[in-house]
Amino acid sequence: MAFGVTLVSALGFAQCDELYFSEYIEGSSNNKAIEIYNPTNASVDLSDYAVVRLNGGSSSPDTFGMSGMLAANDVYIIANPSADAAILAAADTTGSATYYNGDDALSLINMSTKTILDVFGTPGTDPGSSWTIGSGASREYTLVRKSGIKAGQLNWTNGVNEWDVYPQNTFSYLGSHTSDCYVPASPEIGFATSGIAVMENAGTVNVSVSISNPSSTMDATVDVYVTGGSAVSGTDYTATTPQTLTFAKGSTADQTYTITLTDNMDAAIDKTIQLKLRNATNADLTKDSSFFVTIENDDYWKTQIVNVKENDADFVPKYDKVKVEVTGIVYGPDYDGNAGISFTIIDSTAGVNIFNFRDVSDYVVTEGDEITVRGEMTHYNGLIEVFADSIKVESQNNTLKDPVVVMKPSEETESDFIEIRKVWIADTTTVWPSNGNVDITNGTDTFQLRVDRDVTDMVGQPVAHDTMDVRGIGGQYDGSAFPLDAGYQIFPRSINDVMEWNKASVNTIASFTRVYPNPTNGLVVIRSAKSIDNINVMNLQGVQVASYKNVNGLRASVNLSNQPAGMYLIEVTSGNQVSYNRIIVE
Repeated sequence: MAFGVTLVSALGFAQCDELYFSEYIEGSSNNKAIEIYNPTNASVDLSDYAVVRLNGGSSSPDTFGMSGMLAANDVYIIANPSADAAILAAADTTGSATYYNGDDALSLINMSTKTILDVFGTPGTDPGSSWTIGSGASREYTLVRKSGIKAGQLNWTNGVNEWDVYPQNTFSYLGSHTSDCYVPASPEIGFATSGIAVMENAGTVNVSVSISNPSSTMDATVDVYVTGGSAVSGTDYTATTPQTLTFAKGSTADQTYTITLTDNMDAAIDKTIQLKLRNATNADLTKDSSFFVTIENDDYWKTQIVNVKENDADFVPKYDKVKVEVTGIVYGPDYDGNAGISFTIIDSTAGVNIFNFRDVSDYVVTEGDEITVRGEMTHYNGLIEVFADSIKVESQNNTLKDPVVVMKPSEETESDFIEIRKVWIADTTTVWPSNGNVDITNGTDTFQLRVDRDVTDMVGQPVAHDTMDVRGIGGQYDGSAFPLDAGYQIFPRSINDVMEWNKASVNTIASFTRVYPNPTNGLVVIRSAKSIDNINVMNLQGVQVASYKNVNGLRASVNLSNQPAGMYLIEVTSGNQVSYNRIIVE
């Protein structure tokens, strides 16, 4: 592993003397988190530590530094920034350490001593899809370090036996860790776990409160309060607050606090309830005195694609994490052709990317299928996606629409079927790459053509044309800061989407048309000295807003009353000639 410094792999550590990984979550969608435990009796400065991630068998590390002080017997949680609300509520930070999918090794490093303290997986080794760990794996499971483990483990052959295995999307252990390194000296009361996620139709939620080292002579009590969360009392749930729980002397039995949930038919984001323990008598409160209930909405919003793609000011979907049901026709291949899906569907209003790290409903992506997808709205580097949980094929062999002719990719072309005419390569590419970007230009704008490795008939082929017309799916990859309004791309579906520019079709630019009135309130009259074949109207972003084919006349009208005010370009073709006019819509 190349970390920029020379590291020492110690043969072993004194127990309870150094940080180690205490929990690993690899759930659905972006539900991923790492928990680090401080087993010592003193606070630790986290600026001396880092988590190093190696993708698959890669030797190129991602190093995630930490900051702040980690208290004795406490935990530090790194979450994926798009994780479930229950994970984010418990997290101390978010970041790239959690950009894994089950086959990525993690190492915990003390940067001051240049020592590897703990590993998860075998760095530099690609296990395939995951490592087997007990009855589970490093993919699709929550793993909690066994309480008897008191130090990190550098031998992964032994390490796979050090974890308790829980089902996918178990978040309730996040936020605290039970370790034999810590033995309370007096009675302590705390929540048994840090949180729970339940479906809104669950009826009731029973929250366990625990006591350790109980007194043999005195009962202990504690009050449970509802202190916050996005769920509304009386609308989303009912609960008594505060409620006093009593622990009988000498008993270690848990006590239960009950919440009753309201099941409605509204599609909405998940909601939370925050609980706090207060006013303990004859006992101390542990660090686990806060608890989050995440109420997962079980209703889907059935709607057209255009409605789910509305963005906020940061170009993040307004309905992020809302469950939706959309129907559309498949365009293009599966751009994640291994264990997972990434492809586009388009309905009469818009298009959207369909994604999951795993295959869904045994669906084999086939262009022309009309499918219904259920899933949760999310986004990845600006690209709006439905994280699919089910796919149903409605029909097959549907006719695809004509591509929308644009000048360049943009937010408006994301997940649409587009065509960009008269472009050429703007870098040194001579052979189409695999999973690579090629800069292309129309003479004014330069943007990226992305060749996915799953477009097998294109990868490795020589670039055959100097000047091209390119068709494909509009995409986006914006890894910069908000707002996510850059990195727009075009994804060819096959080598046939890259065509030689036909100079005879639109080579000769002439002025044989006039348009009026100009400016206009919407209705535009076009008069031509030559028989009109086709009319295209584009806005200044290069997006086609109207198209008329096979006009066959010297006069035509175009209605732009439904377009916002601004300047537009009207393109009229006649035989092998094209005429352009600018029009202002007031």
